[in-house]
Order: sequence, then structure tokens, then C-alpha cells
Amino acid sequence: MQCSSCHVKRCSTEFPGTTLSETCEHPPTICLSCLRKLQSNLESLSHCPQCWEPLATADCQKLQAAIRHCDRACAAFEDLDILKEREQKAKEEANLDPMGLVGTRTGEIEVTVLDGRRCKLSLSKQMRLSEVMKQIQEKLGVPPGQQRLLFRGREISENTEEEDPLWGTLAVPFGEALQLVVIMYQTGRASSGTVRSLQFELRWTAQHVTLRNGKNTIHHLNGSCLVLNGRGMLMTVVDFQKQSYPGIRHGGPSSRISPRQSLSVDVGLLPSDCRYLFFTLSGFMPGGVSLAIFQDPSVHLRDAATHRALASYTADRCRSGEAVVLCCASKNQLTGQWSVQQIGKGSSGNKSNYEPLYHTVQALVNAGQVM
Repeated sequence: MQCSSCHVKRCSTEFPGTTLSETCEHPPTICLSCLRKLQSNLESLSHCPQCWEPLATADCQKLQAAIRHCDRACAAFEDLDILKEREQKAKEEANLDPMGLVGTRTGEIEVTVLDGRRCKLSLSKQMRLSEVMKQIQEKLGVPPGQQRLLFRGREISENTEEEDPLWGTLAVPFGEALQLVVIMYQTGRASSGTVRSLQFELRWTAQHVTLRNGKNTIHHLNGSCLVLNGRGMLMTVVDFQKQSYPGIRHGGPSSRISPRQSLSVDVGLLPSDCRYLFFTLSGFMPGGVSLAIFQDPSVHLRDAATHRALASYTADRCRSGEAVVLCCASKNQLTGQWSVQQIGKGSSGNKSNYEPLYHTVQALVNAGQVM
């Protein structure tokens, strides 16, 4: 509908809902924005600006209320217009610069790892992704083949067909932070010949503790596997008490001379809805021992059939709390491939109460921090 005063096409909500006066015999054709201007110029409207019929006090109050509502609505529309202008400008810049190389050419990116490691990189848009990964290797010691870079929960290279794209084409603004996922192992497809039966050996170095009666003892940790489905819901926990689940078997408790527990996983035997396997070390009871009296909580990954070493990771930054999430094995829903990634995140929770540990790993899944 076009305003008879400003000649701008407007929606019906930008006009008075009814005639200005009961004596008016015409539909309103002047928009509320123009009526607001007339009111401010004349201090108050005493007559209909279209037919000059007098306006009663109730008519004026109704008009003023409509104008106030229009002011709020117009402010909202102005905000939307600003956003549309910004989006249009961004589209125009993208069309003019499809390679993302115009504008600020250099800047910094922060790279963070779940276990607390972090570094800053000085980059340019003309750098190749492989060059960025070499910088990460120099600063954090992670080989490029084990690196997966996530931005806002998605791998930065998933939308490009180039094998080694320019940094400026990856849509990661300078000043942002990337999460580095460190891959320990990938199973590959069933026909690829890679290992699909894995042994996760969870180790620690126990310290001798003197009890109140003067005797020395050695505390132990509890190695467990928390199994989650694709929705991040807990399916089961496998530990030295519940030692078996389809595709997963626990090797039993640790001993004084062997401070370790192992879990064997055959990915071909796992339930179809199983998506995440989190491997953890924790205390045995609330208020019991903490990680502070242990050293080197670690996971050692082996071929379960041949015992050939595949990878290892030590969460040496976790020195407090009841538990640590060492690693996660996750399944790609499209390919069926399983990837094992380092985690190294501390948590509450223990053998007597797995709920805090479950909340920790569920938060990792919901935040998109596991592949």
C-alpha cells in the first residue's frame, strides 16, 4: 500500500488500523511515520489530515498509541535494514573477491587443544593450509598427518575441493580461535587392511603413600570406557566390574606390580547405534585419591591381535581432580570409519559415581569438540 503523503510503499501495519475519527468516511492512506511528523510539527493533531474532520480526545489518544507502536516497530525494521545492508555488502565483497584475498592480508589465529595446549600463529591469506600445519607442528609438536582443524565445530577444509587450499579461502577471520584435534589412529574401511580390533591400555605411575598407621600402600586407578550413541546419550560403562559389552572387553583390575588396565575393542562387533567410546582413568570413591598422587596418566593403543604398538598419549597436564578423559574413539556415520583422538581433559567422577564423567564427555559431544 502506498502512502498518499510520502508515496512510499509500506505494509498495512504501518498505517492506522481504522479511520482516524468515527466521522471519517475514508480508509487511512497516510502512514504512521508521516502522521508522526505532522504531529511533531503541529504539536498535536486536532483534525484528520485527509478530510479535516475534527478528532475527539479519544481519537487523538488512540492515534498517539499507534504512533508510539510505530516508533518501536520502525526501530526494529531499521535494525533489520542495517543487517541486510551488511549482508549485501559482504556478498558484493565476496563476488569481487572470490578467493578471499582482498582486505586485511595478515593477522593472527589462536590454536587450542582440549588438554590445554595453545599457541598463536601469524598468518597471511596467501599461505597454503600445509604451511599453517607446519607452523602448528613447530609450536605444538603435532605432525600434519595427525591434525584436524575445527572452526565452530566444523573441519575448516570440508567445504573445499582443493587438496592444499589458500588460507584466505577457508573463511576463518583473523582474531578467531581454532580447535586442533589430534588424531591417534584411524581404522579405515573394512576392506582397507587397517586394524579394526584395538587394545586401549590405560596406564599410570603410582606413588607409595604412607597411611596414618605408618604403613605404605599403593593406590590404583579405575580404567573405564563410557559408550555413547549418536545423540550423546550414555549406553553403558565398561570397567573392571562390568567387564564385557558387545565389541568391548575389559581385561580386569590392576595389580601392585602392574599399574594398568586394558580394554579391547572390535569395532565390527559394536552395536550399530554406538557412536562414541570415551576411555577414562578415575578414582574409586568420592573423597578418595585424586590424580595429584599419580604420574603420567596415559593411553597406549595397540593392535589387539598382534600387540603391535599403534600410538600413545600422556595427559601430563591433568594433575588434579578425580578423573581424566584420555581419548575418544568416534565413528563417522557416512563411512563407518573409526578415529581415535587425544582428549586429556580433567573431570570429576569415579567408579562409584560416573555421572560427572558422563556430563563431561556429553558436553564435548554437544560442543562439536570430537570428530
